[in-house]
Amino acid sequence: MAKPKKLRKKSASQRPSRRDGIGAGNLWLYGIHAVLAALGNPNRTIKRFAITPDTQAKLESELAEIAYQTERKIVADLIANNDLNELLPPGAVHQGIACLASALEEVYIEDILTEVGLADRAAGKKDKEDWEFQQQGRDVILILDQVTDPQNVGAILRSAAAFGAKAVITTDRNSAQPTGSLAKAASGALEKIPYIGVTNLVRALEQVKEAGFWCYGLAGEGEKTISEALPANGKIALIMGAEGTGMRRLTREHCDMLVNLPTQDSFGVLNVSSAAAVALYETARVK
Repeated sequence: MAKPKKLRKKSASQRPSRRDGIGAGNLWLYGIHAVLAALGNPNRTIKRFAITPDTQAKLESELAEIAYQTERKIVADLIANNDLNELLPPGAVHQGIACLASALEEVYIEDILTEVGLADRAAGKKDKEDWEFQQQGRDVILILDQVTDPQNVGAILRSAAAFGAKAVITTDRNSAQPTGSLAKAASGALEKIPYIGVTNLVRALEQVKEAGFWCYGLAGEGEKTISEALPANGKIALIMGAEGTGMRRLTREHCDMLVNLPTQDSFGVLNVSSAAAVALYETARVK
């Protein structure tokens, strides 16, 4: 396997464009976990907090704890369940709670790569080619190639948060946007894991390689299982394709290796969110 390239600095003019709807405007978030996480996130500005009396009574201690921890004055707008339905998209499973919040500030792929690089230097890590560097910890990012289902992406964000991934990177277009339904599916993980859109996924793969990451694409025809292929330590990027179509050709070609999951042949394949959970677990387990 070829050694990853070193990171080259990029000018601000080369940064990717902003994702549609991120960093501008407000959106309704709903569901207990999603709303409580947003209320506790100082990077969210809460424009309106609507809750039914029954749900407020159930969450009294949680709301008090958030107010104490954030020093944020949480003013509840008590509202009937039917009136809350009218505020939200049809069929939204809100569990009696919702908030109108500012969109999260845009995070760029360069921000994550810089953060990882600074942490490496602070820990005294050496050049990527140095064996001692290989023995110190593991940084993981997840890259999604046009995964459009917000339920799947929400589940992937939950797994990424559970296993300590640094970020989830996706395409600007033909991907699930950070809407209320995705935030609900993520159960608060959208507040914890950067969800980054890029204009050109192939260029993003080149950037993470330049930053010292090994890129492993998940595919059924991978020659090795992920546990067999992973190095003992180091920086890992896991690339997942859309359900049905999988990774696109150029995405595959820019992976260092295609790997598979140790599933039974008679079972077939897992959906993308389940596959991501298993891959992240395997990455965390193999040391």
